[in-house]
Amino acid sequence: MSDEFQPHYSSYGPLYQGWARGLSLLVALVLSVAILVMPQLVAADTAELKHGPLSLGMAGICIGFVHGVGYVPQLRIWRWLFSPYVGWPLMALCGYWWLFPLFF
Repeated sequence: MSDEFQPHYSSYGPLYQGWARGLSLLVALVLSVAILVMPQLVAADTAELKHGPLSLGMAGICIGFVHGVGYVPQLRIWRWLFSPYVGWPLMALCGYWWLFPLFF
């Protein structure tokens, strides 16, 4: 494969290196598996479902997958939106909301 088709992730910043993309993918996988295996983390009853935290958590997980597989949008606004600068805080909030009650 020629160099013109391979993205140069270092030009996008320090959080586009391999370790950061791997971390994004790993955290997104853990949170999505946690939701699939234990749906009571989100809501014990569907009447109690809070859509705000769920929507933010799902957005963070999606951003984690997009960043984790190495996709970098060309448009600056989309690149910022799907960056770890937005995704990591959303995934951290998601993990706090869903996993903190299990342990404390």
